[in-house]
Amino acid sequence: MTGKSIGRRVNRIDQLAQSVPPPRDLWPAISSAIAADIEAAKAGRAVENSPRRARWLPAAGMAAAVALVTFGILIGRVMGPPATNTLAGTTTAQDRSVMIPAALRDADYRKQRDALLVEVQSRLAGMPAADREKVSASLLTLKRSIGEIEAELGRDPANALLQELLVNSCQEEMRALTAVRDSGSQET
Repeated sequence: MTGKSIGRRVNRIDQLAQSVPPPRDLWPAISSAIAADIEAAKAGRAVENSPRRARWLPAAGMAAAVALVTFGILIGRVMGPPATNTLAGTTTAQDRSVMIPAALRDADYRKQRDALLVEVQSRLAGMPAADREKVSASLLTLKRSIGEIEAELGRDPANALLQELLVNSCQEEMRALTAVRDSGSQET
């Protein structure tokens, strides 16, 4: 390298040298290796300097892979959480502690919804017939949608999109019921 090229900074690719000769010519060694391979093939003997792959190497690789997978599974069983055997439709003691608050929330929701439905039925009785039909049709559509979503969740309970859709639909139903309940108090 020259002193000029050490201190020079290259900012663009066109500033690089167009032709850089290799420090030594590699072609004579390559040519002689090719010629030796051709002569050996004609003579029917193997090339002396070529590496020979052992026939047992692929089998040893597969055995090593199986041993590593087995070792990993054993470590996972020893270090991982204990396996629980459950029957379909049953829960373990650990799962029940999580499910109780959810069941209580569901019971509270259903109690509030049922109370709202009673109040809404009394409000609907005092509405004009055209308004009553529109509100009843909207509430029936929401109820039918919630039923369909719950049925699909029964088939695919882990579907997060269906779960979110159910929550949104239930919230929309509660908003509609609350709006109908409160509609009579705003008029007076």
